[in-house]
Amino acid sequence: MSVLNQYSFVIIGLIALTLSVVVLRRYTASWPVSLGAALTLAALLLTGYFLLRPGASDAQNAGDAFALIESSGKPTVLEFFSNFCAGCLAVRPVVDRLAAEIADEFNMLRVDIHTEPGLTLRARYRFSYTPEFIVFDRTGREVWRAHVPPDKSALNLARTG
Repeated sequence: MSVLNQYSFVIIGLIALTLSVVVLRRYTASWPVSLGAALTLAALLLTGYFLLRPGASDAQNAGDAFALIESSGKPTVLEFFSNFCAGCLAVRPVVDRLAAEIADEFNMLRVDIHTEPGLTLRARYRFSYTPEFIVFDRTGREVWRAHVPPDKSALNLARTG
C-alpha cells in the first residue's frame, strides 16, 4: 500500500500551500500577503476535507465483516478507503448514491484501511491502491474488483452469481 496514495490529500494540500507561498514570494508579494493567501488556501482545503471525507468505517471488527460477506445470503459491495486519500474523497458522492440505490438488494460495507478491521481485511483481500471496490456474490465469492465504484454490469454479476 503506497503511503503517497493513502495520504494523497494531505500531500497535495501541503504541496499547494508551499507552491502558493513560493509563487507569491517570487512575484514580489510581501510575507503577510503570502501567508494570508496560504492560510486562506489551508482553510479552503480543511473545509473541503470535512465536507467530503468518507468518515467512519462500517466494520467494527473483522469477524463481523467476514460473516457479512461470506454468509449473509446477499451480495456485498466492499469499499476500502482512507480518510486522507484524494481519490476516496472525490468518489464519495458517487458511493453514497450507489449505497442508497442498492440498499435493498446488497450489503454495503465501507472499511477504513487505518482501522483494525481495515488492516485485517486489507491483508486478506490484498490490494495496492485506494479506493478499492470488491463485489461479492451471495456465497461470498469475489466477482468483480476495481478502483472505481461498480457499474450495473458488475452488480449484475453479483446478482446472478
